[in-house]
Amino acid sequence: MTGLVTGVGVVSAWLVGEVSSHALARLSGTLDAEERRRAARLPSSAARRRFVIAHGALRQIVAERLGAPPADLTWKTGPNGKPELAGEWTGIHANLSHSGDRCLIAVSAQRAVGADIQRLIPGLNVAAMARRYFPEAEARQVADADADAETFARLWARKEAVTKAGGARLTQVLPLLTPEGPVAALGSWYRVADVDAPPGFRAAVALAGADRFAVEMGEWAMNEWAP
Repeated sequence: MTGLVTGVGVVSAWLVGEVSSHALARLSGTLDAEERRRAARLPSSAARRRFVIAHGALRQIVAERLGAPPADLTWKTGPNGKPELAGEWTGIHANLSHSGDRCLIAVSAQRAVGADIQRLIPGLNVAAMARRYFPEAEARQVADADADAETFARLWARKEAVTKAGGARLTQVLPLLTPEGPVAALGSWYRVADVDAPPGFRAAVALAGADRFAVEMGEWAMNEWAP
């Protein structure tokens, strides 16, 4: 997906899946030293591969937006771990989430953005999880759906997306209602929307502010960005 107009009310979002070994090597070559250290600390080759794909794809997407070399992008980390562009190349907001073998990347021109994708986990006691972490009304939604894993994952993705848009801690948002639409959280307003996800996943995107926004979705592949 190229050429999307990213404005105040538009979020560009990409679902990222597997890439070829050649593409993986190219993505790895754009990571900075800290990203390589983080990847090396992961416990399995599969986890390292997913990290490289997610963070490399984020660099490719943001670099295309800014007209920058992917390897030249730098990030600073907020107090709760949210990365933000720093240095020479700034001017947009971007966020990523990965779960299982899929990654979701969202980009916004003017409003802080958060993205989350959740894989449905078979056998998870979602009714008990909802009672523990969600407000009563949302816990009832999960219970009324006969402990439905899809309902739980959809609500959890919304909460993660709002948390990441606000650069906050998840524990601050879990007890709050997070309807699709305006959300009062973290002393401000956010707007959250469910977005398309592959079978077995649920996903959401959130923006700072209560104004409506639209999400332009696409599938990202390395060959779209190759010279």
